[in-house]
Amino acid sequence: MKRIVLACGLALGLSACATNTSGVALSAPSGGAAQMQVGNSTLDLHLRELARRQQNGLMQVNVEIVNERRGDNPLQYLFYWYDASGQEVASDGRGWTPLVLHGQQVRTLSALAPTLDVKGYRLSVREVIEESN
Repeated sequence: MKRIVLACGLALGLSACATNTSGVALSAPSGGAAQMQVGNSTLDLHLRELARRQQNGLMQVNVEIVNERRGDNPLQYLFYWYDASGQEVASDGRGWTPLVLHGQQVRTLSALAPTLDVKGYRLSVREVIEESN
């Protein structure tokens, strides 16, 4: 009985320490129409594809990001790239890029695919959570 109580207490304690890293995404992995997916509605963000074109054979994507909050929104974003079969291709070597959107601010995020094989993409945006020490 003590083990069950201890295990439940440990599980509850660990779950309280977990951070929610889900966010929002704009996805067009096979090159079709881009669709927004919301994993965390408290971010108050809207994503919209502005343009997708070929530049020297590489896909270039421009996405509008809108902060619907009145205050600052500390974020990170990352582009993922996909080939014609929907498989992720080699990344461009960049990690999550920090971005602070001020109240009601609108920005355009641009990215260029790392290879000629890219036919689709996904832009993921998540909140930056400050860890206290």
